[in-house]
Amino acid sequence: MVKAPEEHPEIPQGVYCYTLLSVEINQKEGFKLNKKVCPYWSLDPERPSQENGYCSFLKKGDWELKSGLLWDQCKECGINDEVEEVE
Repeated sequence: MVKAPEEHPEIPQGVYCYTLLSVEINQKEGFKLNKKVCPYWSLDPERPSQENGYCSFLKKGDWELKSGLLWDQCKECGINDEVEEVE
């Protein structure tokens, strides 16, 4: 069951494990996303790349989930993941 946003305001809105704050564009380095990351998201340095995402809210990692996209900061918790449709 998805919990109401007011129950977990620390979890970002949307489908990602972060809130996008700004984008910096640099001709030499390309672009950089400045973001506030969910406090429950992390990477496990002992796991291989693209299998190392971990959510301490769920107490699960990519290696335990079917979709396994935590490494890419895609939410698995289902909290605050409503997306407004643009017409």
